[in-house]
Amino acid sequence: MNKPKLLLLDADVIVFAHQFGVWAGLVSAYEVHVPATVIEEAKFFISKDGRKSIDLKADEAAGRIRRLETTATRIFETFKDFEPTFLAALHDGEKEAIAILMTEAESGLVFCTGDIIAVQSVGMLGLCESCLSFEEVLRLAGLLKLVSGLGPPLRKSTTEFHLEKGKTRRTTGECFTKSPLSR
Repeated sequence: MNKPKLLLLDADVIVFAHQFGVWAGLVSAYEVHVPATVIEEAKFFISKDGRKSIDLKADEAAGRIRRLETTATRIFETFKDFEPTFLAALHDGEKEAIAILMTEAESGLVFCTGDIIAVQSVGMLGLCESCLSFEEVLRLAGLLKLVSGLGPPLRKSTTEFHLEKGKTRRTTGECFTKSPLSR
């Protein structure tokens, strides 16, 4: 894949980018978008030094990131056919991000998360081309060499596996109350 211009980040990736010390490089390499829910929750994220919260509002005010938001109705419409037990595993920021991705898929926006249920959801919605692993995002930005110890959820192989699992669920109807292919 070519390096995307527009990147939509989940909370876990933002925390890891700060912990690995690559946040500044990431916001320089991409036009970073963050769901409003994640920006509001950022005060609970802890920085690399463990003493202060991550201040995404300051990044937003400085123009380093762009806030994206959607409506509750759009989120509901995106996930209305998902089984409630599967949907319960998605956090609010992930739901908002994926609903945004559904709306903005044609814009070239690419979602990056290490949450496997979120990745599977992207596959279940037929948006596999709009999702990259943190490892791949770092590689495309030339930042991967600065990071060691990426856990399995952040690796390209894990993301690809769970995108495929989501695609299979889309085909079989597993984890849906109404199969997306029966419409």
